Formats: sequence, structure tokens, C-alpha cells
Amino acid sequence: MKKLYVVILIALLTPIAVYAWNDCPYGTVDDPFPGQCPRYLDTNQNNICDHSESPSSASLNNASTTGPSNDGSASDFTDIKGANSIPPENYNLISLITTTIILYLITYLLYLEELLNRSFYYHIWKYVLMVSFLATGITGLLLTIFINYGIFSSWNLTIDFWHAEFAIVMAVSTFLHLHLYWKQVKKVFKV
Repeated sequence: MKKLYVVILIALLTPIAVYAWNDCPYGTVDDPFPGQCPRYLDTNQNNICDHSESPSSASLNNASTTGPSNDGSASDFTDIKGANSIPPENYNLISLITTTIILYLITYLLYLEELLNRSFYYHIWKYVLMVSFLATGITGLLLTIFINYGIFSSWNLTIDFWHAEFAIVMAVSTFLHLHLYWKQVKKVFKV
């Protein structure tokens, strides 16, 4: 019966999630110049960070600036056209959670079918938790150094991205780790 529940959970979690438009990852709204974070980006020159603008206000600002300019220069149009091609920064929250859970359920099913022995199954998820924890810690330490010493480079956004990605995997694998060691966890909280 357990096997059937695992198969049903895998089937339910497999569909690809649809992402909504991504706002500022820090939750700020209409962040004015110079911005509170190193991700400040203002492609439409309205002195508000593009990441913190709502999609409707950003599209209204772009629509109002794409019209013909007073001086008739074509450079204004090409600047705005280039600005629209900048990809937004997205974290893979739903896909990472879903993939990690699906992989866990697959290994759990293999464990129930006795195709994986218990120690190997436990070791897989210990290492996933350990690697994601170390990667989150190292990238977090680097980000702290960059922020404290005002180091702004192209690495800031890359490290920030990978810090968030590994943190998502670490959070999910922590809950999975609790499932693995549920009996021990119950003993800890038993009074």
C-alpha cells in the first residue's frame, strides 16, 4: 500500500509548474535610485528599480517611452529595444522543490522494493543535505564579504543566485532528513 502512495505522489508532483512574473526577490516595491541592493536595474530611466516595479507599471512606462521622441533620433528606440531583452532573474523554487521530492520518492520506492539497501539510501540523502549546506554556507559567507566591503562585480549576482538555489535544496532535504530519522526525532521531543 505504501508503494501505491509513493507512485501517486510522484505522478502528482511530476507536471511542470507555471511561473508567475517575478518581482523583486527582496520584496521591495518601487525601490528609488540608488537602490537598496546590488541588483538595482533601471532600463527605462524612471529612477525606480525595474525588479521592484509591478508588471503593469513597468509595461506602462515602457509603452510611454517607445513612442516617437521629440528630436526624432532612432537611438532612443534601440536603447529601449535592447533593455527589453534583458532576462529577468528567476530562482527555480518550484522546479527545485519538485525535482528534489521526486528524486527522493524514487529512491524511497527503490528502497521499499529492496533495490537500494538502507545504508546507501540514507547516505545519498545525507550527502545531498551536506553538500547543499556547505554550498549555501560558502556562498553566504562570500556574499557577506562582498556586501560588508562594498565589492560590486559580476560575481555578486551569480553567487547570490547559487546561494538561493542551494538553500532551496538544503531546506527541502532537511525536511526529507527528518522523514528519514523520524523515530529519533520523536525520541528527542518525547518528554
